[in-house]
Amino acid sequence: MATDTQEARNDRRNQLEAKVERNKRTGALSSNARNRQAFVDLARLDITDHLSTTSKPLVGLPPQQVDLSDPTTYASDLGKLRTLAETLMAETWPEISTGIDQSVDSEQAAREIKKQLADHTWCTLLVTLIRGLEQVNQAFKFVSDQGKRLVEEALTANLTGISKTLARVVVGIVVDKVWAALYRLLDAHFPLVGEDSLRVLRILTLFTCPSVEQHPEVYKHAAKPMMEDGLKLISEETKSQLAALFTAWWQRRSPEKNG
Repeated sequence: MATDTQEARNDRRNQLEAKVERNKRTGALSSNARNRQAFVDLARLDITDHLSTTSKPLVGLPPQQVDLSDPTTYASDLGKLRTLAETLMAETWPEISTGIDQSVDSEQAAREIKKQLADHTWCTLLVTLIRGLEQVNQAFKFVSDQGKRLVEEALTANLTGISKTLARVVVGIVVDKVWAALYRLLDAHFPLVGEDSLRVLRILTLFTCPSVEQHPEVYKHAAKPMMEDGLKLISEETKSQLAALFTAWWQRRSPEKNG
């Protein structure tokens, strides 16, 4: 959407706004899952406007390829977003998939594990990276055994329905490949630390999460900071409605846990 036309984004906005439900008598916004999802998508769309207006599309590169040796590849938020998505996620997946195939005794079991990985594993990994990088001033300090253990613990807790032993094996495969990708980024002098890079990691996390209402850490550490970003990535209207909807949701669900 960021590299598409403004007309395409406007069409998408109209589609999303048409999904919003209001009380027929009062006109008040209904506090339901449909509206929460619609306003998360509207926030994402606002962010694509930012990516479009402040970034130039990558010239001469196919959509699924980034050149880490060329700093202009990630000179913009759009470039950083693509670089992180491709390097950490797309390029690591074939080796992760093969590693899982080799670690379980059936094709069906491997398929089920991979389906589980699609359910909050990537956004859990990304939000753990964000939380770690927020607390250090050097990426090398986080991309260490301690940082790796933090991510492994978060991902293992997220994998359910399989034995703890197998979960640790699967998480080990994922984290080893992602950590190798992080070192490649550092070797290429990709700026992992800094407000610009943290903002892009938050964008990627919000775009990756399959259900923000089921993942409070993504709301607190990705969506909420972007609503407060000085660049005004998210419009005031979307921000106020999103905050109202999710505040009500967390209060009903578990205020002592989700805050």
